[in-house]
Amino acid sequence: MLVTLEEIKSYLRIDSADEDGLLLSLAATAESLCNDILRYGFQADTELPEPVRTAVLYAISYLYENRDQADFKDLTMTLKCLLFGQRDEVF
Repeated sequence: MLVTLEEIKSYLRIDSADEDGLLLSLAATAESLCNDILRYGFQADTELPEPVRTAVLYAISYLYENRDQADFKDLTMTLKCLLFGQRDEVF
């Protein structure tokens, strides 16, 4: 995982452990989305650039708060804006 469960819970201001499984699942989805936009993946033991960390946490938050009616096009566009400077150039 690129961000820890504690970081996620702090970002979302969640105190209980009731939804830890859901948060971990959303984290995996958020990391996959970010890696697809970046066109490469980060290893769990590498230092993340702050825009990548912010994008992953934002995606988790978005998916958590909009789980019933998430607009993936809107989420993807926001993530592309956040990650544009970190993205690999591939032609």
